Amino acid sequence: MKKIFFIFVLLLSGCAYRNPLDSADFRFQTLNTPPYVISSWYRISEQGQPLTVYVEKTVLDEQVRHEAVQDPSPNVAYVARPCQYFQTDICHKPVSIGNSNKAINQAIRQLQKKAATDEIKIKGM
Repeated sequence: MKKIFFIFVLLLSGCAYRNPLDSADFRFQTLNTPPYVISSWYRISEQGQPLTVYVEKTVLDEQVRHEAVQDPSPNVAYVARPCQYFQTDICHKPVSIGNSNKAINQAIRQLQKKAATDEIKIKGM
């Protein structure tokens, strides 16, 4: 019986979700963009250099995350959609495209300040 339980746990651990950004050298940060809190990951190694920001197209597509991880640029960020990873009370209501884009733009400006750059390349939006 113990062997069966061990095998079951081992199989379940293989199915666990792994965000590719967590295994790369990206740092996680939530960004306050009222009324939302947006999840972001970033790697900023050369302040003042251009910042490439990958914005999630849909909550089900992992391609954008993988592109961010593979980007060799010194300053790279990934921005999730509102309510994608971080849930607040407002997330129980439908998210409009206009409010979503406004929140994402606020998040990008916060990351731009962190990178101390005027040049931003946005991919995926």
